[in-house]
Amino acid sequence: MAEAGKVIIIGAGLAGLAAAYRLKTRAGRKRQITILEARDRIGGRVLTHHFAGAPDLHCELGGEWIGSDHDEMLKLCEKLVGKPVNHQFGNSFWDQESKAEIIPPGEWCMSAEALTVWTNLSKKFWSKSKQLENGLDKLDWWTVLKNEGFAHDDLLRRDLMDGTDFGESIRMNSGWTAATEYLSSPGQIVNDTDEMDFKVPGGNSKLIDAMARKIGRDRIRINSPVTEIHRTARSVKVVVAGCDTESGEYCICTVPARCLTDIKWRPAPPVAKLHAAERIQYARITKTAVLCSRRFWPKTVPRKIVDPKTKRTSFRKYGYSVFTSLASDYVFDSTFGQSGPKGILCSYAVGDKADDIAASPQNDLKYWIVQDVARAQKRPWCQSDSEKVALEIRQQPWQADHFMKGAYAFYRPGQWTALRDPLAERWGNVLFAGEHIADWQGFMEGAVETGYAAADKIPK
Repeated sequence: MAEAGKVIIIGAGLAGLAAAYRLKTRAGRKRQITILEARDRIGGRVLTHHFAGAPDLHCELGGEWIGSDHDEMLKLCEKLVGKPVNHQFGNSFWDQESKAEIIPPGEWCMSAEALTVWTNLSKKFWSKSKQLENGLDKLDWWTVLKNEGFAHDDLLRRDLMDGTDFGESIRMNSGWTAATEYLSSPGQIVNDTDEMDFKVPGGNSKLIDAMARKIGRDRIRINSPVTEIHRTARSVKVVVAGCDTESGEYCICTVPARCLTDIKWRPAPPVAKLHAAERIQYARITKTAVLCSRRFWPKTVPRKIVDPKTKRTSFRKYGYSVFTSLASDYVFDSTFGQSGPKGILCSYAVGDKADDIAASPQNDLKYWIVQDVARAQKRPWCQSDSEKVALEIRQQPWQADHFMKGAYAFYRPGQWTALRDPLAERWGNVLFAGEHIADWQGFMEGAVETGYAAADKIPK
């Protein structure tokens, strides 16, 4: 028999924890909660790492940044673990010839002609966004920008930058999902930080742990993979690992869309939902962190900020990053804002390169990444120089993760308007959440927002 008022939540990632946290803390009737997590840990795609050789430092092998307009993540962070810390990055591009020059966040890093095109596209988007949705979704982002007038060199640079957001080349992702991210703020012509504005103090896993404490760790069952879901009009029975069961009045399912078809549903959910789950892809992203004996990358010059209301001037620090066409792909200083002589560089590789870098010899790879960053600053380093600096390496290829099957949902042209609604639609007393159905798709903010939304649909 189902326990009256009980809610079964599948997945202890950020979406599942957000749903449980909402149910636990909202005013009114407090429902009994059980969270079932297949892994031997909580957090899902949030994964903070500490190297043995520098335990006081941390880096993120999974979800990382909070944008300045990610309201729910900002509030959740401040309430549970403290004020978010600034974590913006300057951009630099290395062509393997000249020294990579750092461009502060807020400054346009393509041609003046491209800025004119971008400005016109932004204005058109905000005056006609509803009419443009279907048209932009049918095209890839590369084609959208090319049709608007971007030159080839600007397209290549945009591909390097935006590919890190989508996990694949912009030749493959929906033009609509890109437009809603980069043109997300009316009046803001240049999205100066790509939502890389803040981080959780001490690491994102601290927020995960704080949420779990609020929910109650005794409510979370790890090593509990769900194999079947039996639904009736008044109850949901969830089968764990083929034998054990949990029953409740409602269920919130937060597994990645590609994993929905791994579950035996009785009866079967709508055909459109399963068809969408079969068609959607997840991005290939490999994050490779390298602990360095010293921070040899250049120090950045603080960015000048002028308050538009008071006209007061202040200076904001930002971190170092560089785009390359070599093994390192996109590399940034994971320890920006953290103290100590040692530092951590993180390579963020996407698409085909994510697979290539995941298959590379780890001992060689840590030297390649360090050497790429050094050479981008015109340091004539050899193998022995890199060996003195690179100490430890830790890699996370999300496309090889059995539980996730990729980093986050990747909508190809035509898929946002076709697949998102069936994936998000509730099925009686079974509700769904996760970044794959969020307006802030691909972000931690999206996971939290959809977790809250699912919880709010359950009567108090």
